[in-house]
Amino acid sequence: MIVEKTKNKIKCDASGCNNIADYCIVNKKFIFDGSVYLCDSCMRELYTEIGKFIVPKNLKPIYKKGVKDEQKF
Repeated sequence: MIVEKTKNKIKCDASGCNNIADYCIVNKKFIFDGSVYLCDSCMRELYTEIGKFIVPKNLKPIYKKGVKDEQKF
């Protein structure tokens, strides 16, 4: 999935929202166009709701355990 800023003037796909879409979520796994268009306020609301379930984790620690501070990996 890819999130892009849209240049087209398309209505937001969220139910009950009449704003113009600012973002497009593109899913290229399907044969048909799986794009979802969202305005800025709906995108922010979606971001906060997703944040309740998915918390980002650090990929790698900055320092290895047991290694002196002068040595970085």
